[in-house]
Amino acid sequence: MTIGEKAILKCRADYAYGDSPPGSGVIKPGDTLLFDVELLGFHEKAKEKWEMSAAELMEEAMKIKEEGTALFKEKRFFEATERYVAAADNASAVPEKTDPGGEEEAAAVALELSCFLNAAQACLNGKEWGDAIAHATSALGKDPDNVKALYRRGVARRHTGMVDESKSDLMAAYKLDPNNKAVRKELQLLKASAMEQGYSLSRSLRTIHAAMKESKEKAKSVFGGLFGKVSMYDDKEGVVVFDGTNPKCFFDVTVGDKEPQRISFELYANTCPKTSANFLHLCKGDKGTTPDGVPLHYKGSKFHRVIKNFMLQVGKGRGVTQTCFDLRSPRHVTSVCGDFTAGDGTGGCSIYGEKFKDENFQLKHTEPGLLSMANAGPNTNGSQVFITCRDTPHLDGKHVVFGKVLSGMEVVKEIENVATTADKPNDDVVIVDCGELVEEEAPADEAPAYDEAMKAETPETEN
Repeated sequence: MTIGEKAILKCRADYAYGDSPPGSGVIKPGDTLLFDVELLGFHEKAKEKWEMSAAELMEEAMKIKEEGTALFKEKRFFEATERYVAAADNASAVPEKTDPGGEEEAAAVALELSCFLNAAQACLNGKEWGDAIAHATSALGKDPDNVKALYRRGVARRHTGMVDESKSDLMAAYKLDPNNKAVRKELQLLKASAMEQGYSLSRSLRTIHAAMKESKEKAKSVFGGLFGKVSMYDDKEGVVVFDGTNPKCFFDVTVGDKEPQRISFELYANTCPKTSANFLHLCKGDKGTTPDGVPLHYKGSKFHRVIKNFMLQVGKGRGVTQTCFDLRSPRHVTSVCGDFTAGDGTGGCSIYGEKFKDENFQLKHTEPGLLSMANAGPNTNGSQVFITCRDTPHLDGKHVVFGKVLSGMEVVKEIENVATTADKPNDDVVIVDCGELVEEEAPADEAPAYDEAMKAETPETEN
């Protein structure tokens, strides 16, 4: 056919509806269907990556990257990110089609790096902090000393409350480029943000302060005495320091009339920063209230659904009918609460709004005691969570694992074994208290010496 040509397309019953046509009555069982068609245009089918040469892959990658940049300029950051990631994917296939160590391979790696950097920036602009961390980390996989990647990951980590990790990235960037004004400014923001969140930086920032003090004269010659004026890293005495890599928190739980018992958790903020921050702040109760005035706090909420060695029914969020995850084979989960808006499994709200997107599925449901998000389908995370009682691989790719029970599995087992009616515990299982576990600061004479690698001058920004 040529463009503009018309024809009749014949479709036999066995390729159409067969003996089960739609209920309108127009099409009868066994009918052959005839369609009037007109060719409006055509194009060649795009080659698969395995069919392309190295040159074709590079050309396609650069084309897709340009599409991403056009979307970025239109402030369509989500779509721009998708284009940049697709371009990086094309570029990643080039090395296997070229000579190792050659110019083509180097150009492909440089293009892939550029795409990941752009994707990280697009996510920062779109305030998708978890994705920004992931793409910046991919960039660092190509160039571990890339200042832009360190800076962008540091910014994203600050926004998710990962104080120590953010500081580590920004100090590494500063060591590589001590004249970078943006990194310096971001370190300033990091301290302010950390203090707002109630984090204790006295040890962490003493590390920075010691490095700054040692290099102050050199920095002064570069920055014209700016450090003396700004006093970025002055620490207040006596603040409590959170010194762990990942945050830790707890539930104090009563079963019926029994005394409270504690379950403590480690949150995998290094892998799922956004999801971990949501849970942490809901434990702390420091993010205000829902639009209906209910405190964003797990305290007082109930373990609303428990099935021994079996399954979790999440309930529904406000205005959203949630699917009952009736995965009755294999048996897998004991219910944990998270419904503070209704208290019966029908509520829940995140610190980001009613729902937020699945951050990633990097961690798997491989063992008992894992903390995972309950949901009503893709990208419907709120406040409800569950703890696994065994490995549950069929939940992988559907629920975000973001933490693990550190202590108190005996409490989890006790909850699992409570008597229930229609999966609801007969005796109330209530979180009577919850919060963050902050490690105590070591005495001053036991404080570890700061990393020698940080004895450089400090950070710079993004161009």
